[in-house]
Formats: sequence, structure tokens, C-alpha cells
Amino acid sequence: METLTLAHGAIGLKSLNYNPRFPTFSTKSRQFFIYSSHSSILCAKPVFPSLNRLFPHSNFRRCAIRCVASDHHYHDANHNDVYDHDHYHHHRHGDAVKLNKFQEGFLRFAKAIGWVDLANYLRENLQLCCSSMALFLAAAACPYLVPKPLAKSLHDAFIILAFPLVGVSASFDALIEISGGEVNIHVLMALAAFASIFMGNALEGGLLIAMFNLAHIAEEYFTSRSMVDVRELKENYPDSALVLEVHDNEMPRFSDLAYKKVPVTEIAVGSFILVQAGESVPLDCVVSQGRSTITIEHLTGEVKPIERSVGDNIPGGARNLDGMLIVKASKTWKESMLSRIVQLTEEAHQSKPKLQRWLDEFGEQYSKVIMILSFAIAFMGPLIFKWPLISTSGCRGSIYRALGLMVAGSPCALAVAPLTYATAVSACARKGILLKGGHVLDALASCHTIAFDKTGTLTTGKLKFKAIEPIHGHHVGNDKSGSAACCVPNCEKEALAVAAAMEKGTTHPIGRAVVDHSMGLDLPSVNIESFESVPGRGLFATVSGNESGIGRGEQLKAMLGSVDYIASLCKSEDESRKIKEALNTSTYGDDFVHAALVVNEKVTLFHFEDDLRPGVSD
Repeated sequence: METLTLAHGAIGLKSLNYNPRFPTFSTKSRQFFIYSSHSSILCAKPVFPSLNRLFPHSNFRRCAIRCVASDHHYHDANHNDVYDHDHYHHHRHGDAVKLNKFQEGFLRFAKAIGWVDLANYLRENLQLCCSSMALFLAAAACPYLVPKPLAKSLHDAFIILAFPLVGVSASFDALIEISGGEVNIHVLMALAAFASIFMGNALEGGLLIAMFNLAHIAEEYFTSRSMVDVRELKENYPDSALVLEVHDNEMPRFSDLAYKKVPVTEIAVGSFILVQAGESVPLDCVVSQGRSTITIEHLTGEVKPIERSVGDNIPGGARNLDGMLIVKASKTWKESMLSRIVQLTEEAHQSKPKLQRWLDEFGEQYSKVIMILSFAIAFMGPLIFKWPLISTSGCRGSIYRALGLMVAGSPCALAVAPLTYATAVSACARKGILLKGGHVLDALASCHTIAFDKTGTLTTGKLKFKAIEPIHGHHVGNDKSGSAACCVPNCEKEALAVAAAMEKGTTHPIGRAVVDHSMGLDLPSVNIESFESVPGRGLFATVSGNESGIGRGEQLKAMLGSVDYIASLCKSEDESRKIKEALNTSTYGDDFVHAALVVNEKVTLFHFEDDLRPGVSD
């Protein structure tokens, strides 16, 4: 059987012929029928509009199919090409199966009479699914709550109204499978439900399908929530990059840049790429020119800035905070760090729990056995047991008995068994524990030790202002060391006011923490007369205040940056040593992120930390 691969971030086919209103697509010589996969394919449009209204933050989406051909000559250069479709729903997610001529003919017929659209609409509408269940339950309650003269009529009316709501899609699914020569649990359930009508027990068959549909919707909702991390990883990956034009093998320079926008999938190893402040690094690369600070929180969860300069490696997906960099691609898009992480994460999502794998293997064989036994009873019963083919007043017919076996053998409990995994995943999500899928629960059954990664897991992953510590140059009573408590009551406010003024409008995590902390505080006014940013190092500014504030109206030189960098700018080794010693002896140790501010001769340390998430115990 020929298949096409459906996967995140895949590349579209140039030769793909696709009708978005008909659930097939074809290449130049082959036609395929799409089996949708809500849990493993990039999401684009709402699948269940009604459910999205009830759960506005849910992740129900209609699939956006991305097709990968084995022949690279058919690859489109743009990996963002997406082909939406009104999908045919199938319970065996993730397959693209070649149609046989019977399925093709049946689909044309079903499409012509509107069966496909109606089946999809009824299946995806949460209100109608819940309404059908309510009608079946009302029919079941009629004999107990309604007077006898009306009970039978209301019972039949409720079933007549409810059965088409679930039967249209169930019959379509079963027939498309049967026309393809497939017999599985879902086919058996559909046949059993319709068999119950001929046995005079339509209520039981309708409840069977309605229960399964609701279970499937619930499973869809719960498991889709675990795909959030994959989408967040995707958002960190730029679609294109600025590739520099190199002439005569000369190294590109900032003074003379010529570049063009190129999809990341086309960037070759050795290409020079321009990464501006605030952008994400598209591929694994080496810094060729420039200096900046980056964060790799997509890998470590830490927002702590990291300095990078010429010769340093940077993983794909890292965010450039302040400087401009020229980097040289060291790996292709498929080989880069972020691409591999996304691929591994998707594979983890697609891994089925043991129960689901067992059902897939066992269900098809079980269904075939039940179908064979049912046909054997129907046609062999009159020969062996002398049963009539059709029921009479004195004896049940063989067809009736065969239908009874089919109904009794319908594995409704097995079909909804995976819902237990979905509800367990949802229960963990409500407590802030995100699981990759049901297979994780299987692994936890034999787990004896749990190790927690604190950063970004137990913490928020966002720096928060912790403390200000004047360490040098402030006026201190009789203490000549210059490292004790400051006698100027407002020195901490003045330092915070200067730092907030210098960091205003920044995207740097330390700068954001300073500005956020200063909001709403009564701080002295500070004016920035001149300003300079040194990427990867710090900020320089000339500041002034009013007569009662910073500098008493004088212009002062201010520097704000990493402790090592500020210490390296000190006029004497003694001052540099005092700053480093103050940091080493500070009560705020290695668990904190530090920055230093110098205003004229006054040196102040700022301390930041990654806060624990709400509800996490210390």
C-alpha cells in the first residue's frame, strides 16, 4: 500500500492537485484519500466551532495537511505551504491511504448527494452530539416518567429524531471502510447499532454510537491540550532569514551589507545570515561578526542572558536580545537543534499507550471473528439447528440470532477505553502537569524516582526584581570600607530610577524586570541626555534630574550592565576588586542573576531571580 507522510513542518508538493471541498488529493498519477490526524498534524482552523465557544482557550483546530514526497524533485521550496481541507473523519488517525476503485466510486456518490458534508457537520457539532444523547436518554426514561398511552409514541419520536444525528456519520464511516475491504471495531459498532433497529432495540444501538462520539470528542479535547508545547516551539522558529550576499569569497561586513530573504529550508551550510536585535536565530550557527546577548529559554527554560561573540556557537531558535550579528550556518534546517526537538516532541505525542496499541492489534482480528461467526449463524443455523431464516411467532430466526451476536459482541467498552488516558492527562493538566501523551502514564506505573528540572518547570521562566544593594562609593557614616549600609535614605530609589530610565522600552529580560518593578513607585525624575547600547555588554547614558533629585540637576555619567563588564571599566583595580568581592560575599548567590549600575562613583548591584510558579511549594 502506498502512503504519504503527514507531519509537522513538512514541505508541500508542487504537483499536488487538491480540492478543499472533496476529501481526496492527487499527484500527477495517483489519487489518495485523506484520513485526518488531529493529534499529530499542525493545526489551523477550528474543528468544533461549538466546542470552541464553550472552551475559548481550547486547541480544537481543523487539520492543515502538509505532504512529504519521497522524491525530493517534487519538494516545494517553501515549507509553509499548507493545504486546508474539509476532512473525512476517520478513527485510525494519521494515515493517507490509496483508494481503490470501489471507494472512489462510493465517495463520488456520497459527495454528489451531500453525504460527506452532512456526516462531517453532524460529527463535529458538539450541540447536536449532546442533543442526540439527551434524546436517547429521554426515550429511555419515557416508560418510567410518561403515562402509558403516550410513553410508546414519545419513545419512538425521540429515537426517530436522535438516530439520524449519529447514524449518518456512522454509516458513512462504516461503508467507506467496508468498500475498502476493512473490518475493524468501528465497522462492527456501526453494524451492531443498525442491527439493533431490526431487532426492535434501536435505543441501545443509538446510545452506543452517541456514547462513542462523545467519548471521541472528549478525547480530542483533552489530548489536544498537550500539543501546546509543540506550537510554542514552532513559533520560535522563523520561516525565513536574511542571507547575506558574498562576493569574491570576502567576509561580509556591517558597513556594506547586501542580503535577500530566503526560506530557512533553502539555507545551505556555510551561508552568512544577518540576525538583528529581537529576532530568533534560524539555524545552528557560529558567530562570524558582532557581539550580543542571547537567551536559549526554548532549550533550558532559563531567561538568563548569555553573551555571544565571534567564534561562539548559537543553537537554532535562540533569541538575539540587543546586538546585530552576522552568523555562519553550521547545519541545515533539518539538522538544526530546534527542528530535531520539534520532531522528537511530535514523535512523543504520536506514541500510543499500551492499551491503544493493543486495541489496534486486537480490534481488527476480533471484529473479523465476530463478523464471521454472525454470518455463520445466519446461514448455517437453518442447516444445523433447523432454525427458520426469518423469525416466526414460535421461534427466533437465524438472522435475528446473528444480529444478536453482532450486538452482544460489539466492543463498546473497548472503543471508549482510551478515554481513561485522556481524562488522566486532563486531570494532570489542571494541576499544572503537562504530559506528552498516554504512554507517559504507562511509564509512570513502574517509576520509583522523579527528578524535577526547576528552571521553567517549577519556576515561571521570567526574571523578577529581587533586591538593590549599594556596594561602593555611597556615603557611609564612620565605615570607611564603602560596602556597608548607605546613609542616604533615597539612594536605592535613585539607583532604581536611573536604571528604569535607561531600560525603558527594552526587550532584554533584565531590563523588563527593572521597568516592571519601578512601575507605580514614587521615584525621582530622571532625564536621559544621551544614550548608547553596547550589544552583549551594557548601556551607557548621560542622566540628569531636578534640583531635589538625581545629581541635584547636574549631568552624570551612568553605566548599567553585567557585573564583570562594569568591573572591567573601573578606573582602578581596587574598585574592580571591591565590586567582585561584594558580589561574592552577597547574600544573593549563584541562584540569582546580577547586574551592576555605576553613576559617577556610586556602584549599585541589582539582583533578579526566576520566581516559583504559583502553587509550588518551596
